[in-house]
Amino acid sequence: MSNRRFRAPAWAWLLTAAAVSAFGALGQWQLGKGLAKQRMAEAVRDRAAEPEIISRALGAPHGLQVRRAQATGAWLPGQQLLLDGQSNQHRPGYRVWTPLLLGDGAAVMVDRGWIPQDRSGLGAGVPAGTLTVTGAWRSLPQPGLRLEGTVNCPERKEFPVVVLYPTPDDLECLLARPVVGGLLLLDPEAPGGFVREWTDLGFPPARHFGYAFQWFALAVAALAIFVVVNRRRSA
Repeated sequence: MSNRRFRAPAWAWLLTAAAVSAFGALGQWQLGKGLAKQRMAEAVRDRAAEPEIISRALGAPHGLQVRRAQATGAWLPGQQLLLDGQSNQHRPGYRVWTPLLLGDGAAVMVDRGWIPQDRSGLGAGVPAGTLTVTGAWRSLPQPGLRLEGTVNCPERKEFPVVVLYPTPDDLECLLARPVVGGLLLLDPEAPGGFVREWTDLGFPPARHFGYAFQWFALAVAALAIFVVVNRRRSA
């Protein structure tokens, strides 16, 4: 009669522990991203909260936090930016960022929505004079991987300037003035905008949850392989 005994070398223990730890950490990261995206989407839809007043003293939210906020100032349509690599219903295009000049001389970037790649509609004017705009206040969007050599502030600036995930320093360089380092997503019903579907915040929560499941499954598979391979038959 034969049976099986579990015998594994030290290197197998170490390799399996490292793999399970890495896969588990990646799963936890994706799970956290999915939950944060859920909270972000809920905050964007929440219109009941009292809006904060945007100023240099307020600053921008961190990470994927979103707050209801408003800003009072005058549009600077001559210094618009076009965020590249943005799509709507599988159509390529840009997001139009228009600075709003605050009373203290700083600017806040307002995302007025999506336009197609041919830039149709971009010439539509914005209201003149001082006005108050309200929306969802978030940090500047960041790419999953920032390409080395990306230049968001060319020496010769011809507005609208096409940018690719600019930093606060890039914005101050482009506008030649202080900039509050966040982004206000203009309310969909506000005038002077384009296609605004703020539920599209990159990867949806469900996709992050799917990736989390895959990483956790790999951790379980690594552990199962370790057990099966190291169960040896003995007489």
